[in-house]
This record gives sequence, C-alpha cells and structure tokens, in this order.
Amino acid sequence: MIRTTLTAIAIAMSAFTSVSAKPAEISPTSLINGKKPPGAVADLINTKLLIDAIRPDGMQLSVTRGTRLPGTRVAIHVHEFGGFTCIVSGEITDFVEGKEDAVYGPGECYYMPPNTPMSAANLGDEPAVLIDSFTVPPGKPVITKIEPGFN
Repeated sequence: MIRTTLTAIAIAMSAFTSVSAKPAEISPTSLINGKKPPGAVADLINTKLLIDAIRPDGMQLSVTRGTRLPGTRVAIHVHEFGGFTCIVSGEITDFVEGKEDAVYGPGECYYMPPNTPMSAANLGDEPAVLIDSFTVPPGKPVITKIEPGFN
C-alpha cells in the first residue's frame, strides 16, 4: 500500500507546480478559526525521507513518512508553497483557517493550501502513519511554524 501511495503522490507532485502568492506576512497565532487546536504539540516520530529530488523544472520534491502519536499535533504553521498529506494508517484531524475541521483515514489525502495557518492532530487511540509531500524552490523550508513558543 505504501508503494502505491508513493507512486500516486509522485505522479500528482510531478504534475503539481507549487505557486506561492507573494509570501504574506503571517502573524503568530495560537488559534485556528478562533479555537486552539486540541492535542499536545509534538514532532512526528520515526520520520524517513523517502524522496528528495530536483525536478526538471528546478523545484525540489520532498516526500517524508512519519508517525503522529495519539494525542499529539503539529504546531500551528504555514506552507509557503502548499503540499499534500496522505494517511497510511490511523486518523488525522486537519485544522485549516477558513475551513471546517476534517478527519482523514487510511488511503485518504488532503491538500495544504499555501500561506494558510493550519495544524493537524491525531485524536485517535492508535498511531497515525502519514506521508507528507512538498514541492519548493531548492533551499526553501517546507514548513514555517507560527505558533508562539514552538519555532
């Protein structure tokens, strides 16, 4: 299943040209849609870089697999160039400014729009394995944390 998911991601990412609107001045925040996301802020564990390649258009493709433990979330952040997350196992609740909270399970993927405050949490009882995919200009970060105290 992971190989199939990676193939689908690679195809989608090769067709996807990351375009960032002029990088907005994003203010630090502890809230998404007026609420603090649930869960303790923690990094993914068991991360592995699966793809790190420069595409023919000069953009860097980065695909990473990691595990989000139950009860944890990523700090509120933005992706200047957007990206995708696909769930291999477990469930992830996605919190995106201006959108309703959404839950994703195995075999499902979600888009992370550019320059939009967001967080994602594992509110379930089992670890969630996910694959993150980003296309950025070489040397640009794939994530910028904006939640105070979690840079």
